Amino acid sequence: MALTPLRIQQPFVRRLGVVVVAGSLLIHGAVWAEDASKTLWPDHAVRFIVSFPPGGATDIISREVAAKLQENMKQPVVVENIGGASGSIGVGRLAKAKNDGYTIGLGNSGTFTMTPYLQTVPYDPRKDFTPISMLTEYSNVLVVGKKMKANSLAEFIKEAQASPQALTYGSAGNGSSNHMTGVLFGNATKLKFLHVPYKGNNPALLAVMGGELDWMFATISEIKPFLESGKLRALGVSSMEPDPLLPSVPPIDHTVPGFNVIGFMGLFGPANIPVHITSKLSNEVNQILANSQVIEKFSRLGMRANPSSPEELARRVDADGAVWKKAIADGQVTTN
Repeated sequence: MALTPLRIQQPFVRRLGVVVVAGSLLIHGAVWAEDASKTLWPDHAVRFIVSFPPGGATDIISREVAAKLQENMKQPVVVENIGGASGSIGVGRLAKAKNDGYTIGLGNSGTFTMTPYLQTVPYDPRKDFTPISMLTEYSNVLVVGKKMKANSLAEFIKEAQASPQALTYGSAGNGSSNHMTGVLFGNATKLKFLHVPYKGNNPALLAVMGGELDWMFATISEIKPFLESGKLRALGVSSMEPDPLLPSVPPIDHTVPGFNVIGFMGLFGPANIPVHITSKLSNEVNQILANSQVIEKFSRLGMRANPSSPEELARRVDADGAVWKKAIADGQVTTN
Protein backbone atom coordinates (compact mmCIF):
# COMPACT_ATOMS: atom_id res chain seq x y z
CA MET A 1 0.00 0.00 0.00
CA ALA A 2 1.36 3.39 -1.00
CA LEU A 3 2.15 5.79 1.82
CA THR A 4 0.30 9.08 1.76
CA PRO A 5 2.68 12.03 2.02
CA LEU A 6 2.45 13.84 5.37
CA ARG A 7 0.72 17.14 4.85
CA ILE A 8 1.54 19.95 7.29
CA GLN A 9 -0.77 22.87 7.45
CA GLN A 10 0.76 26.25 6.49
CA PRO A 11 -0.16 28.09 9.71
CA PHE A 12 1.79 25.49 11.71
CA VAL A 13 4.85 25.97 9.46
CA ARG A 14 4.64 29.70 9.94
CA ARG A 15 4.35 29.30 13.71
CA LEU A 16 7.30 26.91 13.77
CA GLY A 17 9.34 29.44 11.78
CA VAL A 18 8.55 32.15 14.30
CA VAL A 19 9.64 29.92 17.19
CA VAL A 20 12.91 29.01 15.44
CA VAL A 21 13.71 32.64 14.66
CA ALA A 22 12.83 33.75 18.18
CA GLY A 23 15.02 31.04 19.69
CA SER A 24 17.86 32.00 17.39
CA LEU A 25 17.54 35.63 18.44
CA LEU A 26 17.62 34.63 22.12
CA ILE A 27 20.80 32.59 21.61
CA HIS A 28 22.51 35.31 19.58
CA GLY A 29 21.32 37.89 22.07
CA ALA A 30 22.90 35.97 24.95
CA VAL A 31 26.18 35.62 23.05
CA TRP A 32 26.12 39.32 22.17
CA ALA A 33 25.44 40.25 25.79
CA GLU A 34 28.40 38.12 26.93
CA ASP A 35 30.69 39.63 24.31
CA ALA A 36 29.45 43.10 25.17
CA SER A 37 30.22 42.58 28.87
CA LYS A 38 33.76 41.66 27.89
CA THR A 39 34.30 44.66 25.66
CA LEU A 40 32.64 47.13 28.04
CA TRP A 41 34.92 46.41 31.02
CA PRO A 42 35.79 48.74 32.59
CA ASP A 43 32.79 51.03 32.28
CA HIS A 44 33.33 52.86 35.58
CA ALA A 45 36.04 53.64 38.14
CA VAL A 46 38.47 50.96 39.32
CA ARG A 47 39.62 50.90 42.97
CA PHE A 48 43.35 50.31 43.54
CA ILE A 49 44.19 49.31 47.14
CA VAL A 50 47.67 50.09 48.48
CA SER A 51 48.19 48.40 51.82
CA PHE A 52 50.73 50.92 53.13
CA PRO A 53 50.62 54.65 53.97
CA PRO A 54 51.22 57.32 51.29
CA GLY A 55 54.76 58.32 50.37
CA GLY A 56 56.58 54.99 50.42
CA ALA A 57 57.83 52.90 47.50
CA THR A 58 54.65 50.80 47.30
CA ASP A 59 52.58 53.99 47.07
CA ILE A 60 54.81 55.56 44.40
CA ILE A 61 54.81 52.44 42.21
CA SER A 62 51.07 51.95 42.63
CA ARG A 63 50.21 55.52 41.68
CA GLU A 64 52.36 55.34 38.55
CA VAL A 65 50.71 52.10 37.43
CA ALA A 66 47.24 53.42 38.34
CA ALA A 67 47.79 56.63 36.37
CA LYS A 68 48.87 54.69 33.27
CA LEU A 69 45.98 52.24 33.57
CA GLN A 70 43.57 55.18 33.82
CA GLU A 71 45.11 56.77 30.73
CA ASN A 72 44.98 53.55 28.69
CA MET A 73 41.57 52.26 29.80
CA LYS A 74 39.82 55.66 29.77
CA GLN A 75 38.30 55.12 33.22
CA PRO A 76 39.34 56.49 36.64
CA VAL A 77 41.69 54.28 38.66
CA VAL A 78 41.48 55.53 42.24
CA VAL A 79 44.30 54.71 44.67
CA GLU A 80 43.18 54.02 48.24
CA ASN A 81 45.81 53.69 50.99
CA ILE A 82 44.79 51.23 53.72
CA GLY A 83 47.79 50.78 55.99
CA GLY A 84 48.32 48.89 59.23
CA ALA A 85 49.33 45.45 60.54
CA SER A 86 52.30 45.13 58.17
CA GLY A 87 50.02 45.64 55.18
CA SER A 88 47.69 42.78 56.09
CA ILE A 89 44.66 45.03 56.68
CA GLY A 90 44.68 46.43 53.14
CA VAL A 91 45.45 43.05 51.58
CA GLY A 92 42.64 41.53 53.64
CA ARG A 93 40.23 44.13 52.24
CA LEU A 94 41.38 43.23 48.73
CA ALA A 95 40.73 39.53 49.40
CA LYS A 96 37.15 40.25 50.47
CA ALA A 97 36.31 42.66 47.62
CA LYS A 98 33.86 41.74 44.86
CA ASN A 99 35.64 39.82 42.11
CA ASP A 100 34.27 41.83 39.19
CA GLY A 101 37.59 43.43 38.24
CA TYR A 102 36.74 46.79 39.80
CA THR A 103 38.99 46.28 42.84
CA ILE A 104 42.67 45.50 42.40
CA GLY A 105 45.65 46.06 44.64
CA LEU A 106 49.37 45.85 45.20
CA GLY A 107 50.92 42.94 47.06
CA ASN A 108 54.59 42.54 47.90
CA SER A 109 57.03 40.06 49.39
CA GLY A 110 56.08 41.03 52.91
CA THR A 111 52.31 40.75 52.62
CA PHE A 112 52.28 37.64 50.41
CA THR A 113 55.31 35.52 51.33
CA MET A 114 56.40 36.56 54.83
CA THR A 115 53.68 37.99 57.08
CA PRO A 116 51.20 35.11 56.49
CA TYR A 117 53.71 32.66 57.99
CA LEU A 118 54.59 34.85 60.95
CA GLN A 119 51.23 35.96 62.27
CA THR A 120 47.52 35.48 61.78
CA VAL A 121 46.26 37.39 58.74
CA PRO A 122 42.72 37.65 57.30
CA TYR A 123 43.62 36.00 53.99
CA ASP A 124 45.37 33.06 52.34
CA PRO A 125 47.97 34.33 49.83
CA ARG A 126 47.58 31.27 47.61
CA LYS A 127 43.77 30.91 47.61
CA ASP A 128 42.18 34.31 48.10
CA PHE A 129 43.64 36.22 45.14
CA THR A 130 43.88 36.37 41.38
CA PRO A 131 47.51 37.05 40.35
CA ILE A 132 47.62 39.58 37.51
CA SER A 133 51.24 40.59 36.86
CA MET A 134 54.54 41.17 38.57
CA LEU A 135 55.39 44.88 38.80
CA THR A 136 58.91 45.28 40.18
CA GLU A 137 61.80 43.59 41.90
CA TYR A 138 63.95 45.47 44.39
CA SER A 139 66.73 45.20 46.94
CA ASN A 140 66.91 46.75 50.39
CA VAL A 141 69.68 49.07 51.58
CA LEU A 142 71.12 49.02 55.08
CA VAL A 143 71.23 52.62 56.35
CA VAL A 144 72.37 54.28 59.55
CA GLY A 145 71.87 57.76 60.97
CA LYS A 146 74.27 60.23 62.56
CA LYS A 147 74.03 58.33 65.85
CA MET A 148 76.20 55.54 64.37
CA LYS A 149 79.91 56.11 63.69
CA ALA A 150 80.36 53.38 61.08
CA ASN A 151 81.14 54.36 57.48
CA SER A 152 81.30 50.79 56.15
CA LEU A 153 79.49 47.54 56.79
CA ALA A 154 82.59 46.01 58.41
CA GLU A 155 82.79 48.96 60.80
CA PHE A 156 79.05 48.65 61.51
CA ILE A 157 79.45 44.98 62.44
CA LYS A 158 82.34 45.82 64.77
CA GLU A 159 80.30 48.60 66.35
CA ALA A 160 77.40 46.19 66.87
CA GLN A 161 79.73 43.58 68.39
CA ALA A 162 81.14 46.15 70.81
CA SER A 163 77.78 47.58 71.85
CA PRO A 164 76.86 46.73 75.47
CA GLN A 165 73.17 46.68 74.42
CA ALA A 166 71.57 45.35 71.25
CA LEU A 167 71.38 47.95 68.51
CA THR A 168 67.86 48.86 67.44
CA TYR A 169 66.49 48.66 63.92
CA GLY A 170 63.17 49.78 62.49
CA SER A 171 60.78 48.48 59.84
CA ALA A 172 57.36 49.03 58.31
CA GLY A 173 55.99 46.45 60.76
CA ASN A 174 56.26 42.83 61.86
CA GLY A 175 56.65 40.57 58.86
CA SER A 176 57.47 43.39 56.43
CA SER A 177 60.22 42.90 53.86
CA ASN A 178 62.70 45.12 55.67
CA HIS A 179 61.94 43.48 59.02
CA MET A 180 62.64 40.03 57.61
CA THR A 181 65.77 41.23 55.78
CA GLY A 182 66.97 42.57 59.12
CA VAL A 183 66.29 39.24 60.83
CA LEU A 184 68.26 37.36 58.19
CA PHE A 185 71.10 39.88 58.50
CA GLY A 186 71.22 39.26 62.25
CA ASN A 187 71.23 35.49 61.71
CA ALA A 188 73.95 35.72 59.06
CA THR A 189 76.23 37.88 61.21
CA LYS A 190 75.30 36.13 64.48
CA LEU A 191 74.50 39.54 65.96
CA LYS A 192 71.60 40.32 68.26
CA PHE A 193 69.46 43.31 67.27
CA LEU A 194 66.28 44.72 68.78
CA HIS A 195 63.48 45.12 66.22
CA VAL A 196 61.15 48.13 66.58
CA PRO A 197 58.14 47.94 64.21
CA TYR A 198 56.50 51.12 62.90
CA LYS A 199 53.36 51.79 60.88
CA GLY A 200 55.19 52.32 57.60
CA ASN A 201 58.78 52.96 56.55
CA ASN A 202 58.68 56.76 56.66
CA PRO A 203 58.22 57.08 60.45
CA ALA A 204 60.91 54.44 60.97
CA LEU A 205 63.34 56.36 58.76
CA LEU A 206 62.59 59.56 60.67
CA ALA A 207 63.41 57.66 63.88
CA VAL A 208 66.78 56.58 62.44
CA MET A 209 67.57 60.13 61.38
CA GLY A 210 66.47 61.45 64.77
CA GLY A 211 68.65 59.01 66.68
CA GLU A 212 65.77 57.02 68.19
CA LEU A 213 66.85 53.98 66.16
CA ASP A 214 70.32 52.84 65.14
CA TRP A 215 69.67 51.45 61.67
CA MET A 216 67.20 49.84 59.26
CA PHE A 217 66.73 48.43 55.77
CA ALA A 218 64.85 50.57 53.23
CA THR A 219 64.44 50.93 49.47
CA ILE A 220 66.44 53.42 47.42
CA SER A 221 63.38 55.54 46.64
CA GLU A 222 62.81 56.09 50.35
CA ILE A 223 66.38 56.93 51.32
CA LYS A 224 67.88 58.71 48.31
CA PRO A 225 66.95 62.29 49.34
CA PHE A 226 68.30 61.65 52.84
CA LEU A 227 71.53 60.17 51.50
CA GLU A 228 72.08 63.28 49.41
CA SER A 229 71.42 65.55 52.40
CA GLY A 230 73.72 63.54 54.66
CA LYS A 231 70.99 62.59 57.13
CA LEU A 232 71.50 58.89 56.35
CA ARG A 233 74.47 56.76 55.26
CA ALA A 234 74.11 53.64 53.11
CA LEU A 235 76.40 50.78 54.08
CA GLY A 236 75.25 47.87 51.89
CA VAL A 237 72.60 46.56 49.48
CA SER A 238 70.85 43.22 49.92
CA SER A 239 71.33 42.12 46.29
CA MET A 240 74.37 40.27 44.99
CA GLU A 241 75.22 43.10 42.59
CA PRO A 242 75.64 46.85 43.22
CA ASP A 243 72.68 49.01 42.28
CA PRO A 244 73.34 51.42 39.39
CA LEU A 245 71.80 54.24 41.44
CA LEU A 246 74.17 53.59 44.34
CA PRO A 247 77.32 52.31 42.61
CA SER A 248 79.57 53.21 45.55
CA VAL A 249 77.51 51.11 48.00
CA PRO A 250 78.77 47.51 47.99
CA PRO A 251 76.57 44.41 48.24
CA ILE A 252 76.30 43.03 51.76
CA ASP A 253 77.50 39.76 50.22
CA HIS A 254 81.00 41.27 49.98
CA THR A 255 81.19 41.37 53.78
CA VAL A 256 78.64 38.68 54.68
CA PRO A 257 79.09 35.98 51.99
CA GLY A 258 75.90 34.51 50.57
CA PHE A 259 73.58 37.26 51.78
CA ASN A 260 70.98 37.86 49.07
CA VAL A 261 67.39 39.10 49.47
CA ILE A 262 65.34 40.30 46.47
CA GLY A 263 61.80 41.53 47.05
CA PHE A 264 58.94 41.91 44.59
CA MET A 265 55.76 43.88 44.05
CA GLY A 266 52.84 42.49 42.10
CA LEU A 267 49.30 43.35 41.06
CA PHE A 268 46.50 41.16 42.41
CA GLY A 269 42.73 41.02 42.51
CA PRO A 270 40.27 39.01 44.62
CA ALA A 271 40.00 35.31 43.81
CA ASN A 272 38.20 34.20 40.66
CA ILE A 273 38.18 37.43 38.65
CA PRO A 274 36.82 36.56 35.17
CA VAL A 275 39.58 35.34 32.89
CA HIS A 276 38.98 37.97 30.21
CA ILE A 277 39.41 40.76 32.79
CA THR A 278 42.56 39.20 34.25
CA SER A 279 43.99 38.83 30.75
CA LYS A 280 43.18 42.42 29.80
CA LEU A 281 44.67 43.80 33.03
CA SER A 282 47.81 41.68 32.65
CA ASN A 283 48.29 42.83 29.06
CA GLU A 284 47.76 46.48 30.04
CA VAL A 285 50.26 46.24 32.90
CA ASN A 286 52.85 44.48 30.75
CA GLN A 287 52.60 47.26 28.18
CA ILE A 288 53.02 49.87 30.92
CA LEU A 289 56.11 48.13 32.31
CA ALA A 290 57.64 47.94 28.83
CA ASN A 291 57.37 51.73 28.45
CA SER A 292 60.89 53.23 28.44
CA GLN A 293 59.79 56.21 30.55
CA VAL A 294 58.27 53.92 33.18
CA ILE A 295 61.39 51.72 33.18
CA GLU A 296 63.57 54.80 33.71
CA LYS A 297 61.31 56.20 36.44
CA PHE A 298 61.26 52.90 38.32
CA SER A 299 65.01 52.61 37.92
CA ARG A 300 65.47 56.01 39.55
CA LEU A 301 63.49 54.62 42.48
CA GLY A 302 65.78 51.62 42.74
CA MET A 303 63.14 49.33 41.24
CA ARG A 304 63.46 47.04 38.23
CA ALA A 305 60.30 46.85 36.11
CA ASN A 306 59.47 43.17 35.84
CA PRO A 307 56.41 42.31 33.70
CA SER A 308 55.08 38.76 33.90
CA SER A 309 52.13 36.53 33.21
CA PRO A 310 49.61 35.76 35.98
CA GLU A 311 51.03 32.24 36.12
CA GLU A 312 54.58 33.51 36.66
CA LEU A 313 53.46 35.73 39.52
CA ALA A 314 51.61 32.79 41.11
CA ARG A 315 54.76 30.68 40.89
CA ARG A 316 56.83 33.46 42.50
CA VAL A 317 54.40 33.68 45.42
CA ASP A 318 54.54 29.90 45.86
CA ALA A 319 58.34 29.68 45.61
CA ASP A 320 59.17 32.60 47.91
CA GLY A 321 56.43 31.60 50.34
CA ALA A 322 57.85 28.08 50.59
CA VAL A 323 61.31 29.47 51.39
CA TRP A 324 60.07 31.76 54.15
CA LYS A 325 57.63 29.20 55.55
CA LYS A 326 60.43 26.66 55.91
CA ALA A 327 62.79 29.20 57.46
CA ILE A 328 60.16 30.18 60.02
CA ALA A 329 59.22 26.54 60.76
CA ASP A 330 62.88 25.69 61.26
CA GLY A 331 63.14 28.43 63.85
CA GLN A 332 65.58 30.48 61.82
CA VAL A 333 63.29 33.53 61.71
CA THR A 334 61.23 35.07 64.48
CA THR A 335 59.06 38.16 64.83
CA ASN A 336 61.05 39.45 67.80
